[in-house]
Amino acid sequence: MPVTVHEIVRANLVLVGVVLLNAPDETERFRTALDADLREELGLTANLAGGLPEPTRTVAMNRDRITLTLSPSRTSIDKEYPSPEDPTADFARLAEVAHCAMANTGLDPNQKATFGYNLEAVFNQDSGQPTLHYLGNRLFDAQSLGEADWSLIGGTGQIIFADSHNRQWTITTRPRSNDDRDHRAFLALNLHLTDQSLPSAEGIQTSLAEVWEKAKAFMERLN
Repeated sequence: MPVTVHEIVRANLVLVGVVLLNAPDETERFRTALDADLREELGLTANLAGGLPEPTRTVAMNRDRITLTLSPSRTSIDKEYPSPEDPTADFARLAEVAHCAMANTGLDPNQKATFGYNLEAVFNQDSGQPTLHYLGNRLFDAQSLGEADWSLIGGTGQIIFADSHNRQWTITTRPRSNDDRDHRAFLALNLHLTDQSLPSAEGIQTSLAEVWEKAKAFMERLN
């Protein structure tokens, strides 16, 4: 049976070491360009490198379900619950917001950056088995990793690939909410790019669409 996607939980763009909208006038230009109602909050988050807390600012666009999380070590632009039937318009809006934030920040146009695209989804599996067992069988059973007298109960997994363009893909699978009685599986896919020019709006939208297609293809292969 084909895989049925229950929901796309989140899609985002994460820029490492790039601080966006770090001055009041930049935020105001961003607000004006998008004609958006923004809700801003200050807080703390763990630094990517050492885990130490660092100041963070969130800029939420509630009507769009888009949130920018801004800190000295990274910027994340998240879209919650894109349409699983056709997320094209949601990806386009996320790309527009991300590009607008970059365009209204005083960035060097020749700046190189490390960044990534992420997508999280929940899909239904109809194997008749608990999802923990379903994932364990499909990820590990053929490898005969256990002892001779062991039987496989289940498993979760993270797999990392490099493609022919030297891009890194990381796929994580587990039961939804870590509940092995559930018949829905959670999948997270990350596309990681290093030392690249900052992406255009079109590039962001195209990459998010590619990540979504790769996620669906992996679900089908797994199933």
